Amino acid sequence: MTRRSHRTVAAFEQYVSGRRALGDGAVFFLETATHLADVLREAGRNDVVFTPSRSTSFAQENVMEYGGRFREPGDRLVLDTHHVVELQEYVAAPFLSIVSPTVIRQGSAEGLAAFLSDADTARDDGIFVGQLLSPMATLESRASFLASAACGGGLVRVHVTADGEYRDGPDGALLGQVGDARAEVRVAADGVGGRGRPFARIMDPRVLDADLDDRPWFGRYLAALDALRDWRGSRGRPTISGFGGHLIRALDESGAFPVVVSADAPLLMTDDGEEYVLVDPHRRIHLRLGIDAARATECLLATGDESSATGLMAFELGVRPTGIAPLMHRLGDRLRDAGIDLGVSRRDAS
Repeated sequence: MTRRSHRTVAAFEQYVSGRRALGDGAVFFLETATHLADVLREAGRNDVVFTPSRSTSFAQENVMEYGGRFREPGDRLVLDTHHVVELQEYVAAPFLSIVSPTVIRQGSAEGLAAFLSDADTARDDGIFVGQLLSPMATLESRASFLASAACGGGLVRVHVTADGEYRDGPDGALLGQVGDARAEVRVAADGVGGRGRPFARIMDPRVLDADLDDRPWFGRYLAALDALRDWRGSRGRPTISGFGGHLIRALDESGAFPVVVSADAPLLMTDDGEEYVLVDPHRRIHLRLGIDAARATECLLATGDESSATGLMAFELGVRPTGIAPLMHRLGDRLRDAGIDLGVSRRDAS
């Protein structure tokens, strides 16, 4: 892949996900070429502008032409003449056969409701929508479901409609109009906060914010989707601690141990119920654990510190904490030696 092709793919990923991938550059995506000249007058040196093919007769470093369309379900977009990306809507996801790069867009209030409902099912029963686990699938506006810091701040993407509106994504909040100065658009983007910003045309952002507040574990769900997508086990799809239950029954049965784990904390996974793997996707660490160590790890994930985890494990087993402390201490040392900090599980929980 050439340097330009790599930049094209990274820029398109930023446009789709809403997560920064180009340093401090923004990505402008034009539905039509009508507004190209106006956009280029305001685009910064590090910005990337996607425009329909044959929009310009001269080469420009930050202008990327695309073929096809990318608005309605079933549309296909072509980058660099050979990278083909299909667009589908979320409500159809369970019925799709995903065999090529596909962006899944919520696209409607019904799509968002289905997405949240499927997350509830995964949390309660451990059942995930299989299509979301395909390495070929990308969830549009994924970053918007996390804390605002996950998007990278500032002006990340601008969807330029055929009518000349500047929006945060195809269904997002209005950021301005063609002809507005880039600085004005950035101020507008900074002033329109909330996780519902990319869906402002299809749902009141305050409603989506409230729905996500009711699901403080939602960032963990997105991390679980990523981990399942990357799983390389040999026995089929694994289970993940916290989705469909826990090894430690007290975490499911006792309200004394509320579990809200950070999206950045490692995930405890198994595909056979005998050997477990603690996966830290950010550091690309995989640590294999036996069943006893896995139970102790669940306690550390749930509490975030060794002392509280010892108390939880002792409660589960009906023994004194002093009998559990040596095991927990050895596990803590092993995790630290591997570069895993489970204290993050309770810090900045989403």
